[in-house]
Amino acid sequence: MDNKIQEEEKVKIIDNKKYHQQESKFNEHDHENSLSSSSAEEEENENSAEQQFINYITSHLSDHLTVEERSDYLQKVLSQWRKHRKHTQEEQQMYKKYIKTIKENYLGTNSLLPSVHPLYQFQNWKLNPKLIQAINENNFDSVLVQVHPGIYTFECFDEEFCQQLIAEINHFEKWCLENGIRVQRPNSMNNYGAILDNFGFEPCLQDLMTHIVEPLAKHVYSYITPPLDSHHGFVVEYSMNKDKKLDFHVDNADVTLNVCLGQEFTGGQLYFGGVRCQEHVQTPSLPNEDFYFDHKIGYGVLHVGKHRHRACEITSGTRLNLILWCLSSKFQAENCGNHKMCYKWCAYHQINECFHKNSHVKHD
Repeated sequence: MDNKIQEEEKVKIIDNKKYHQQESKFNEHDHENSLSSSSAEEEENENSAEQQFINYITSHLSDHLTVEERSDYLQKVLSQWRKHRKHTQEEQQMYKKYIKTIKENYLGTNSLLPSVHPLYQFQNWKLNPKLIQAINENNFDSVLVQVHPGIYTFECFDEEFCQQLIAEINHFEKWCLENGIRVQRPNSMNNYGAILDNFGFEPCLQDLMTHIVEPLAKHVYSYITPPLDSHHGFVVEYSMNKDKKLDFHVDNADVTLNVCLGQEFTGGQLYFGGVRCQEHVQTPSLPNEDFYFDHKIGYGVLHVGKHRHRACEITSGTRLNLILWCLSSKFQAENCGNHKMCYKWCAYHQINECFHKNSHVKHD
């Protein structure tokens, strides 16, 4: 088992590498007559964004700088900003082309289109019947087990379904390899795995979030404002000749569901080290916050995205996990606007609150 996270280890903010929310200005148009107006609109938006950036930079420059110094600095920063923006736009265009290629050409196992393939229909997903019953009856405690404060586990899928899903993922990766297509990886930290949303599973994962994750989250994380209204769904893979582990990080999510699909493996526990806001994300773990979770095929672990964690090193075999990051736009608006603010769900907020209360207690 890995040692406890060292205090000097930095927590990474994992990014999802999806561009859906950023694509609105870059939508493709089918008709020739719309291309010119689209280009003009893009240019106008580009100029507006650049002017906003210039206004922001100039408003924060020191008054002690000369006119020449201000101009030189602004030109350097603006040049960097333009390069970064161009790179981002190129990535967006490549991502759109990637998705378009998959939609037009990919056939799942048995040479079936995802639109008619049974595995791509949520009603065919083999969820634990007791889980469905518990949600329908609001009897969550009959299936949810709190293994550590804020961390819950439950039986989600049967092993046969897990193997079917793995087979489909392997089929997609093989298809990409045979067609010279580079698989879009799940996020900025995992080098292996695939985004399930990209090849037909997005409706299934939306249903999984709405019908399974959200009811459970409402029950155990009442402070997260419903509804959960967007997701990022993917599979990660760890093995001896691929990624063996994942560094300490927080997810780009409000609630995370992590389900072990298989296969045979040893090691690879999940280490958890406390819930933190952005202001306190780099602080050391508090007493009793350290926890190691052992994966079991078909079982899910539910935790908030800001619960810091890492995947410990796998020691043999191969492990694949389905990860579903879920976001609430309302909760994001309420809690993510000020990175210097500590929120009530942060462990350090609770300590400070306790300290202030005790400091006002009169002693005889």
